[in-house]
Amino acid sequence: MILKTCYRGGNGVSKEPGYWFGFDYDQEFIEVLKRSIPATHRIWDEHQKLWWVHEGYDSTLRKLFPNFYALIHLQGRMF
Repeated sequence: MILKTCYRGGNGVSKEPGYWFGFDYDQEFIEVLKRSIPATHRIWDEHQKLWWVHEGYDSTLRKLFPNFYALIHLQGRMF
């Protein structure tokens, strides 16, 4: 799955660090994401249509999204 949106940010509730990201809808992939990251460390924001995942799962995100590292790495250099 390829990310369309990805940026660092807090979860808005407890301000824990993590990543906000979005991708094309794919129900099967969403189930994989849910099995890979516990509900306590992910949030679905219905209004933004983005997921948030705790930063402790960055290696999982790298496995799920081939372009995750490139987007986060480039973002660090831009800001």
